Amino acid sequence: MHKLFVSVLLLLVASGAAAATPAGTAAASQPFWPVDGVFPGRGHVSSWKDFKAHNAQRRALFATHQTEDRDSLVFVGDSITEGWSTLSRDFADLHVKVVNRGIGGDTTPNLLYRLDSDVLAVRPRALVILIGTNDLGEHTSPEDIAANLRELRTRIRSAYASIPIAWCLVMPRGGGDRFPERVRQLNVLIRDVVRGDDGIVICDTYTPFAQPDGTSIPEYFKPDRLHLNAKGYAVWRRVLAPILASWNLAAEKN
Repeated sequence: MHKLFVSVLLLLVASGAAAATPAGTAAASQPFWPVDGVFPGRGHVSSWKDFKAHNAQRRALFATHQTEDRDSLVFVGDSITEGWSTLSRDFADLHVKVVNRGIGGDTTPNLLYRLDSDVLAVRPRALVILIGTNDLGEHTSPEDIAANLRELRTRIRSAYASIPIAWCLVMPRGGGDRFPERVRQLNVLIRDVVRGDDGIVICDTYTPFAQPDGTSIPEYFKPDRLHLNAKGYAVWRRVLAPILASWNLAAEKN
């Protein structure tokens, strides 16, 4: 039944999705993928074999909630964001709708591609962004990832010049593939990307999760040392909550 439901959603949104993306970039049969397979920005989309199907499933779901998700606090990112299953409950004290627009496996090129339809189109009241670890997994350089993030920031600010944004640092992960070194490099560049924008606050989602050698603290992660467990999400909430509370979003809504 779940697969049938997703198939129906894809058929329902196929005709409208082309209008939500630049002309010629999406085929009607694959409304969430460039017809030529070329994404904006530098680097690659996920090489995970199930990414294309998972991306389509998530984006079809987003499309069915476009109207009701307007004027919300929007979280956008990859599987670490998507996996925050208690998100609305954890931030109920903000008294605004909280929307999860994370997609497992996502990288910055696909986020740039889907930004208009999945994020900007819902007229977000505020944003929380966490993206970049999968780009490192695809061996995109920190410098190229940062270039994509600059474009992301430019496009968000072109649409919404003053909404508050919490930009989360990339979390540490395991020690292989030079991840500790490359995560540190990327986080330095992220700070540079957002510098000068008074509406963007860096949320330090690196330090509370990192061991002295730059690898992730096992207590807060699943065995893969990449995805958060329940304790890890509690830490993320602890460092993020004061930032979101300072925006007084409920009062602004009224």
